[in-house]
Amino acid sequence: MKFNDLENSLKRLQASHHSNSIAERLTIAGALLDLTSQYIQQLSTELNESGTTAQRRKAKERETATDPKPPVKPVRVAEPSKPKKPKYSGNHAPSARR
Repeated sequence: MKFNDLENSLKRLQASHHSNSIAERLTIAGALLDLTSQYIQQLSTELNESGTTAQRRKAKERETATDPKPPVKPVRVAEPSKPKKPKYSGNHAPSARR
């Protein structure tokens, strides 16, 4: 069904709102709710499947793609050395002669 046909049918249904009994209006409302629920569920399923398919395709591309850059070599870090004591020559006391 095309959207224009559906829109026209809904407008006719809305126009005949007052001529229908309450029981008929409840039946129509229930049918519209059921149809809407089923339609949303179908769309949700289709969207999930297409998303899953796209994810699978992208993962496969990542697996088979070549890396444009060579792998980076790991950096070696030297072990810290013990701090050396300073070497003093002569007398550096404040009372020493200059």
